[in-house]
Order: sequence, then structure tokens, then C-alpha cells
Amino acid sequence: MLVVCRIALLVLCALSLGGCAFSVGGREPVPLAPGQETVLETAKALVGTPYRPAGESPDQGFDCSGFVKWVYARHGIRLPRRTQDQLMAGRPVPREELKAGDLIFFAPSGKLSSLHVGIFDGHGGFIHSPSPGGRVRQEYLLAPYWRSSYYAANRVLR
Repeated sequence: MLVVCRIALLVLCALSLGGCAFSVGGREPVPLAPGQETVLETAKALVGTPYRPAGESPDQGFDCSGFVKWVYARHGIRLPRRTQDQLMAGRPVPREELKAGDLIFFAPSGKLSSLHVGIFDGHGGFIHSPSPGGRVRQEYLLAPYWRSSYYAANRVLR
């Protein structure tokens, strides 16, 4: 029981501190446009799909850019295959103006050669295919790891 209480306290502290240093989107939920909702539904339906280097489909698994490319292709939006090229697609968006469906990019090692991409969910989280051994999942953008490695965002939906 003591361990559970300590973990809960740690999580609450981390969340309260995280909110001071980084904000995402507006303070009030904004209704999703039809294109945003369907992209998110497609992405959420793939949660649990295994990560696979260079993977581009639910059958073979996904890497991060393959996941994003596949989701958007289902909705008639062609994106480049590589994360670095996806960074150049669409238009840049300040993190305070993020909307559901925006692409968010991370540079965990601080290098552009190791960019990571996911799809913002409109509620402070994002959906992505993380790394070898992982599965497509939804995570909280304000978690310390993601907050500290956030790099940029762009909008490909109108």
C-alpha cells in the first residue's frame, strides 16, 4: 500500500510540475472537424499493432513514419515516407495552437537524424508507434520524456 501511495504521489507531482513548463492547444476542448475525427479514429483503431522497423502496414507492423503515412493515406492524404520529410509536409504550428490530427515531432537525442513522429489527439496526448519491442499506443504529451524531446508540429489537415 505504501508503494502505491508513493507512486501516486510521484505521478501527481510530475503532472503538476509538467503543466507549468509546457502547454498544448487551447484550454477548452474544441469540437473536431469531420476529417480530424476520422483520422483519429483510424489511428486509435491501430493501437496495439506491433512496431516493426520500416513497417508500413497493420499486417507487417509500423515504424513511426510508416504509421503516420498509412493513417493519412486512408483519408486521401499522401505523406512522404521518412519522418524528416514528413516534418516538411503541411504548415508549421506553434505547440500552443495544436489541434487534433496535427503531426508532432520529437528529437529524443537532440539530433534531426533521429526524429520521431506521432499524431496529436486534441486532448494533450498523441498516438504513435514507439520503438522496437513496442506497439502503437497513445501517450501523454506532457510526460517528462516527451515534453523534453518535443521538436515541432505541423498541420496537414485543413
